[in-house]
Amino acid sequence: MPSKTDVPFGGLQGVCSGGVKAFSNGNDYFFSAERNFDEGLYTGFKWQCVEFARRWLLEKKGLVLPDVHWAAHIFSMTSVIDATTGENVPMKAVANGGADKPEADTLLIYPSSEGNIVGHVASIVEVGEGFIRVADQNHRFHKWEGNYSAELKVIFEDGKYTIQDRDSDNPDHVMIPLGWMTFPGVANRDPTQHITLHPSLLTKEFDAPSLERVHHQPKARPPAGWLDVNDEAEQVFMKKFDIDVSGNYEGESDVTYYLMNIELWFKCVQAGNQLHAMFVEATEKVLASDELLSRFALPEELWPRIRRSFVEQRAGLMGRFDLAWNGKEMKTYEYNADSAAVLMESAVIQEKWANSRGLGELNQRSGGMRIADSLERAWALTGVKGRVHFCVDDEDEEKYTGLYCGSIAKKVGVEPRLCVKFDEFSFREDGKIVDGEGVEVKAIWKTWNWDTAIQDWLKAREERGANFKPTTSTKVRLCDLVLGDESIRVFEPLWKYIPANKAILPLVYDAHPDHPNLLKASYTLTEELKETGYAKKPIIGRVGRNITITSSTGSTLASSEGNYGDRDVVYQQLFELPSREGHYGILGGWIMGEQYAGTGVREDTVVITGSESPFSAVRIQLPFTPTLVTKESLAEKKDE
Repeated sequence: MPSKTDVPFGGLQGVCSGGVKAFSNGNDYFFSAERNFDEGLYTGFKWQCVEFARRWLLEKKGLVLPDVHWAAHIFSMTSVIDATTGENVPMKAVANGGADKPEADTLLIYPSSEGNIVGHVASIVEVGEGFIRVADQNHRFHKWEGNYSAELKVIFEDGKYTIQDRDSDNPDHVMIPLGWMTFPGVANRDPTQHITLHPSLLTKEFDAPSLERVHHQPKARPPAGWLDVNDEAEQVFMKKFDIDVSGNYEGESDVTYYLMNIELWFKCVQAGNQLHAMFVEATEKVLASDELLSRFALPEELWPRIRRSFVEQRAGLMGRFDLAWNGKEMKTYEYNADSAAVLMESAVIQEKWANSRGLGELNQRSGGMRIADSLERAWALTGVKGRVHFCVDDEDEEKYTGLYCGSIAKKVGVEPRLCVKFDEFSFREDGKIVDGEGVEVKAIWKTWNWDTAIQDWLKAREERGANFKPTTSTKVRLCDLVLGDESIRVFEPLWKYIPANKAILPLVYDAHPDHPNLLKASYTLTEELKETGYAKKPIIGRVGRNITITSSTGSTLASSEGNYGDRDVVYQQLFELPSREGHYGILGGWIMGEQYAGTGVREDTVVITGSESPFSAVRIQLPFTPTLVTKESLAEKKDE
């Protein structure tokens, strides 16, 4: 039987008969948005199930699977393409649960389901008495020991054969495939012979990525109940913005939003996944080097602690890239790896707003459609259970953000408690911190960034002295909660201070100078940066403060004030945002855990966006209308 050791994304899981390799997608929720080509033939996204099926079909049969939206849709197809002639070849669907016995060298198709609307496809590589063996990608993630990924049970009863796919981690969960696709009259090809692809198969074209600022005239005023008055987070949101959040600017009769096509969405996903991996890679290098770490304005006394954080609490929850799109290129300005700002706006509000304006009737999806599920998964991967204290400042935005994040954590066994400031906390006689109910603090989620906590730690040390020990009368402050007892889990973990610090930008660029999403960055102002124009940024700063943007001619294009003017700086290559109707929109690309989860936009009439810059909804235009494929839907279609 196959082993159960998971293989990371891109790793080789195994090789099936015919020499077709299967690569790991990491987990069944990850989507790389990276396209793969096999000798010029587009095979699909790495490393999805359809991508494997397309390579398997080419190598095994010399056939090409045409474009298909979802794996489940393959069961409705009637032909494939001869790889050498470019002509159509018949393909036949055989229903699971009928009189036909499963056949080897066919494609096994799974239906849409609640947990997986796209379905699944695998190749049947062997048929035995009471079982079949399959090879596939993005369904199981272990290293194969043979030439197959799994052995599935076949039940023969009342003259009918039924294939069952039982989840090894959850034996009560049994998937019943729709059936398998056969290729009548097509023999297996000689794998030693080279295939010369027909030229028509080598001219795959994709739409150009696009982003528009769209005006929309709602048919009517939004309904009063478009936000949930019974939801705690949405209650606070309504308190801050009023229930009728118009989403339009003064003087505008219509509303505006940003519409991206699916190709730009793919660009966002690919960029976010790759950038996160590069920033984490750079973080590891920084933490391994005293010389590099000294650039990040972190007190040396905290160096051992931040290094332990990276090893012992690797699981983070979220971060957000600032992504700039100028119509041709996408670049990142920075990684807000220690921020939850506009989380609920991205995950909930933009979708509810769009539906209230009638945009839900269009063939579109919200830019934040994957955030809630991805955040739930990220919380689950932390392993945290029991009470988590969601600590926020006394501001409505922080309150509804904390309440929303807590509501997601609750789904995986966390007991969220919103704590405004620190008055309810106190020290016990043993030095442990407890909340107002006497419950010991074991896990913290915070809205304050790590620099604020570090500055509070420095101030507390100065005020309290080196030999300080808390008593039951000592007032608890931020640094006590997040930089005191090291057994307290903190989200985001301390190591996130590094990727969130702009001192990392030159290191990431130097490691990947040719990456299409990176801008040149340096600790000093070079002649090359003067020639391109540049942005001067403090290594620690928030919401666009203390930034100066200089053109290639040396003129100041924009600047902002703030309280970070005394910090060290970095210089970053100028990448100008286009003005869309006098507005400059920055895409916020959310990472949940280790993967891209969603997009929102902050826009302003000035180049440098800040904390007061309005949030705008992102809609993704789908190139097709999603249709579920189930046994029941196929039966209904047959009866029509």
